[in-house]
Amino acid sequence: MPTTPLPFLPHTTAPRGQAKVDRLGWTEGQNFTAYGLRFGLRSNNPAGLEQAAPYLPLGWQATSTGEVDILYSLRLAPPSQRQGQRNYHLLYCGSALLARTLELPQLFDALNQHAELLTVLRAQDCLFVHAGAVGWQGQAILIPGRSMTGKTTLVKALVEAGVAYYSDTAFS
Repeated sequence: MPTTPLPFLPHTTAPRGQAKVDRLGWTEGQNFTAYGLRFGLRSNNPAGLEQAAPYLPLGWQATSTGEVDILYSLRLAPPSQRQGQRNYHLLYCGSALLARTLELPQLFDALNQHAELLTVLRAQDCLFVHAGAVGWQGQAILIPGRSMTGKTTLVKALVEAGVAYYSDTAFS
């Protein structure tokens, strides 16, 4: 029997298997939009949403509650009541378990990496390019390439030679 989502939590008309995750006791939630997609993040603990906020991908904007395209569920483990017992933090995307860990930073890193990838893959009317960018004589120079191919080294050398720095994720 399908469960009715609480009106203030993000929800989705999800494929099979979502009902099991829906029953895990979600109490807090927030909706986001990014590049034409609607994302939801819900948690069993208000602290989960606060702690996850710095790990959300660039471009995500909070929005009102309602139905989403992609639903993340973050379950913070309660403290262990018995010595030697481990309670794991869990992260789901839809009904798929993405991460099971004792360490919250690992859980939030998994959220960030997965959410960035889905944002790039499913964005509407956008093309994401892995590149460095500099400016020269009023024009932009875009230096695309795969990871570890020298983009950052080239951007750094160009900046040292006097061009304007625009962007490179590894260049500081």
